[in-house]
Amino acid sequence: MVLLRILLMLTAVLAGPLCAQEEQVVSVRDADGKRVERIRFIYEKDKALLNKELRSAMRIQEGKRFSRRFFNSDLAAVVNLYRGKGYREAEITSKRLAVDKRDRLHIAIELDSGEKWTVERVRILGGAPFDSTFLGSLVNLRSGDDLNYGEVLEGELNLQVFFNQQGYPHATVHNEWKDHPEDYSAEVIYRIDPGRRMQFGEIVVEDEEELLTRKKLIRGYLTFDRGDLYNPEELARSRNMLARTGLFRSVFFSTPGTGDADSLQPVHIRLQERKYIGVSSNVFVNVAESRTEPRISGLIEHRNWLGRGARLGLNASWGKPLQGGTVFFTERDLMRTGADLTLSTGISDEWSRTELLADANDPLQFELLTTNDSVLEGLLLFGGESTAREYINTIAYDFRSIQRLWEISSSLTKSWGEIYQAQFAINWTRARTQPERDGKIDYTPSYEFAESTGDEIDGDDSFDDDDLFGDDDFFGEDDFSDGDDGGDDLFGDDDFFDDDDFFDDDDGGAEEGEGEDTFIDYSEGEIEVDSVWREILTDRSRSINFTTEFLRDSRDNQISPTRGAFLRLSGLYAIKLGSRSTYVLDGEMEVRRYQPLSDYFVLAVAAQVGQTASLRKGRALPRVYWKEYGGEGSLRGVDRNDIRAIGGGRTGLNLRAELRFQAKAFGIVGFWDRARVWRHTGDINPADIFEGSGMVDGYGLGLRYVVGFPFRLDLAFNDGFDKKQRRRIYFSIGQAF
Repeated sequence: MVLLRILLMLTAVLAGPLCAQEEQVVSVRDADGKRVERIRFIYEKDKALLNKELRSAMRIQEGKRFSRRFFNSDLAAVVNLYRGKGYREAEITSKRLAVDKRDRLHIAIELDSGEKWTVERVRILGGAPFDSTFLGSLVNLRSGDDLNYGEVLEGELNLQVFFNQQGYPHATVHNEWKDHPEDYSAEVIYRIDPGRRMQFGEIVVEDEEELLTRKKLIRGYLTFDRGDLYNPEELARSRNMLARTGLFRSVFFSTPGTGDADSLQPVHIRLQERKYIGVSSNVFVNVAESRTEPRISGLIEHRNWLGRGARLGLNASWGKPLQGGTVFFTERDLMRTGADLTLSTGISDEWSRTELLADANDPLQFELLTTNDSVLEGLLLFGGESTAREYINTIAYDFRSIQRLWEISSSLTKSWGEIYQAQFAINWTRARTQPERDGKIDYTPSYEFAESTGDEIDGDDSFDDDDLFGDDDFFGEDDFSDGDDGGDDLFGDDDFFDDDDFFDDDDGGAEEGEGEDTFIDYSEGEIEVDSVWREILTDRSRSINFTTEFLRDSRDNQISPTRGAFLRLSGLYAIKLGSRSTYVLDGEMEVRRYQPLSDYFVLAVAAQVGQTASLRKGRALPRVYWKEYGGEGSLRGVDRNDIRAIGGGRTGLNLRAELRFQAKAFGIVGFWDRARVWRHTGDINPADIFEGSGMVDGYGLGLRYVVGFPFRLDLAFNDGFDKKQRRRIYFSIGQAF
């Protein structure tokens, strides 16, 4: 053991010279651009600060590139930290820059702190009519304290602010030091000249007649009025409030000089308005192996409508998979609460795929299937009606659908602390989901599905018998309607959005060519979409939604973030109107994190999880609330909303990750997305999420070109979920998330 210790000591003694020989001392010029491996401090006397505090004051950091233009200022910052702690003679005695064999830079800085100075006493000279003892209490310095220059300046500022708040805008405060080198102490003296006490005088908005913004709105943001005691802090507060409206490019307050006997201080305000008409557009392209889907979106808005600071605009888009238009109006800072009120109305169409289960209890479906499916016809003949119904309950319809959504919404949004936002919204929606015209329905019976999900699959999407509110929920059994679809709902039987409105092109009546004696055997796996099947597979719903949302957004940039985090929590409570009325509860959480790994690499990760349910036993969940993933916004490599559950997904999970490399204007991204939707919560196996069994994966590479904002081109592949189209190309603006 003793011999081992001796060997270790010899190794440590010899390691120093050997390491020194491996490092080559370089000049500041030669060190420029090299990666900094370590910054080390050597102390001749007192160590008043931690090494990490000294490093934090430097712009040159470990792990980053050395810049010689910052080096001298960094050394001065280190010295000033020591002098601010009372070490007035602190200085850098030597500095050493060396490069190791791997061309990494090592910096050694030697510090001599000198002696620490203390405060002998604090004196206040001037400041009448206020007592010097009271004024001295505003200064955080006492006899015997360390001579901290920062605290001396803080005391000077406290005195200046106090006199300004008391109506002395021209007060001056200066500090002086009277040194006593023999004991390293100093007397700190504050000299105060209060000047004249003043009040706010005339308030003038320059070129007020040429501004679009109303005079009343501008003056409403001022926190002072003529005759109030003059306070510069009120000027700063008013200037900030005007700037935060977003209506002005610049806000400038000035206080012209006054006569010797004048005690009224006039204030002049100069404003430069922003352009209040805004027009913008984006182009998106989704390229699959068999088709190209371009989409154009645009926004036109008036940001200062009628000079009231309100926003009025139209947001519209054209092309698949999502198109429509929304008109909105936003009243900012409602009743000076800091909250924004937005009213909007719009209509949209969304293309996706839908998977439904057949309903053996629907007489029309039963008749069509037993008439046109030769296999089912035989089962009905030889096995009886019960066998035929069991067979029908295993059938799945898979078809391309269009969801048309009309919405009227009102939302109240409040932001605070620069990174927090809360929203409460109420909206009325009318939704209709139906198959595309002239499309085809994939017709797939599945006994295996029937066996795996129970003896019978019906439209019961609710909780079990002991659901959240029980059989007699808090709205009572006699809810908004108790009849058929044309019952006495909230808006009446023949409201202006009833079934025969502009939503329907020609839902009723036979289409051209119908009635011909052409037999198509459904058992071959395909059904032609006609008016009858469109009506059978159409889902209509009207509902009132109450939505709350909380955001925490610390990202450095919302379009192309490189650091920070994003958190979104949302909850929805919906009341579905009509004969099959129900109540829907929906919750969702989304988390994103952006972590810089170096000067060029950023790791971005995101997770989204959602859960929805119908709160009345035996009532189906409207399709508009089904969980679906897929496409550019969630999982690249498959069609939009192509990841779903037969009969409607209630639980969804989406995981995303990107490794981003950016060098000036050009960037490369490697990405991986994973998602799945479950019909029932009990179907979830946590191990599947990590092992990937049953999950859908999308992965690929992307190119970025940044000109103020990034142009994005992504080439994505799926894991075989969509065997017909394994590859897709996306082109749009901004990062994927």
